[in-house]
Amino acid sequence: MTGHATVDRERILIVEDDQGLAAALDTELRRAYETEVAHTGHAALAAFAERPFDLVVLDLNLPDMDGIEVAEQLREHDTEILMLTARADVHSRVVGLYAGASDYMAKPFDMQELLARVYAQLRRRGRERVVTLGPLALSLADQVCMVNGEELPLTALEFRLLAILMGHPGRVFPKATIEERLYEDRVPSSNAVEVLVSRVRAKLEATGVGGVIVNVRGLGYVIRDLTR
Repeated sequence: MTGHATVDRERILIVEDDQGLAAALDTELRRAYETEVAHTGHAALAAFAERPFDLVVLDLNLPDMDGIEVAEQLREHDTEILMLTARADVHSRVVGLYAGASDYMAKPFDMQELLARVYAQLRRRGRERVVTLGPLALSLADQVCMVNGEELPLTALEFRLLAILMGHPGRVFPKATIEERLYEDRVPSSNAVEVLVSRVRAKLEATGVGGVIVNVRGLGYVIRDLTR
């Protein structure tokens, strides 16, 4: 199959103690992104300890700790932070930006503007983001795969498969999950994933990188962590 394709959906963590606003943000953002909601600072930090996020929508007025402190602790992670707060003064905005925020919105805000700012942050991040694993490197924005510094021609679906697996080395993806992410509303043939994996394996092996994608019988596919 050919045509425009996107890679694995970006992950957004919504940190907001107002349950109604958190639900509204979750409803809007999950249309285009994979979302998770935390209502406290400690819950947000715990979520990050389990898995990474591309962007955090962070309220500064949290019940258990100041959002600035949360931002400072998240600064060590590779993530963008969009701060939300009722504190509209310049000092609070400057402190938030120094704490690691990528952008800042005062409440109340327009939902469409927030969605536009989220898109802008993730688009900028996407241009800069390259996923590497041993000799493999994927430029997610340019849809280019490099092996030992040489470009490896891939179809759109082949690139998306590799991006899904390389985004989570060591994680087994069931065939059904891969089908859902690759084909979305389309219904693939029963052996479409197997054929796709076989093609990618053959192209990698031709470059001298073999045995990277492993079939875990009865469970699915996993890419070996080549950095270990």
